[in-house]
Amino acid sequence: MTFESIIETSVQLNSHEIGILLSALQCVDLREEHQIARDYGSVPALYNKLYSVWEHMDRSTTGLRYDLTPSF
Repeated sequence: MTFESIIETSVQLNSHEIGILLSALQCVDLREEHQIARDYGSVPALYNKLYSVWEHMDRSTTGLRYDLTPSF
């Protein structure tokens, strides 16, 4: 079995899921941001890319309920 190297992929996320990622990226401290930049790339660049997509999405309700206590 051979595996091809995947460089880029598409993932379907709704506006709430992108909002979670944006929120998480805002919580990254400066030390972690430098480590991520060395290993993967710029946190602000990723944030800006996600934010530009998010601001053009329909952010109305998706049927998700947020009144539950998270399991983590």
